[in-house]
Amino acid sequence: MWYLCMFFHRLLDYRKAEVESLAELFLDDKDKWSSLEWRIPLHHHPDSPFHYVNLPSEDVARNIANRSILVKGIYEIWGEGSSYEELEESIRSYPDERKLPYLESGTTFKITVDSFGKVISFQEQNDRIKGFTYIPFKGQVNLKNPDHKFWVMETDDYGSSNGLPPVDGRRIFFGREVGVPIGAFCQRIS
Repeated sequence: MWYLCMFFHRLLDYRKAEVESLAELFLDDKDKWSSLEWRIPLHHHPDSPFHYVNLPSEDVARNIANRSILVKGIYEIWGEGSSYEELEESIRSYPDERKLPYLESGTTFKITVDSFGKVISFQEQNDRIKGFTYIPFKGQVNLKNPDHKFWVMETDDYGSSNGLPPVDGRRIFFGREVGVPIGAFCQRIS
């Protein structure tokens, strides 16, 4: 399955190598993966913090994220688009059987907004979160210890002011958190 891997923007030459090395550690013989497949999202470049990686299971993805120092998070993407309208269309077309277990009553959830190459104000983050009313969440919001964490990740044409090649256009991702790094080191560098 394809997962979105969001990297910390450090040690660019070692990011994929670290994930591939950790994958070898967690892949079973039955997985028989000679190498991982990578894809760059639309409008992105190789130095982007966003990369798709094809992994055999959610457990492998979670284990890689938990042990990594360069991965900020690995996500099951429910939708992506160049606008919030495209994103909505993409989320609505994502298979219900993949979404419904995480939307049930009796569960808790949280939505976090993150960005790369720009700052989104607290008010703008709240407005974006409120726009996801079309997702049929039946559980309760829990900001401290939710059962399920969802992320809105946004990147935009930020020009060349940060030393990176600019992206060609806006890209917005919505996904369920599969794994994040564990440990104080990761929290210090974020």
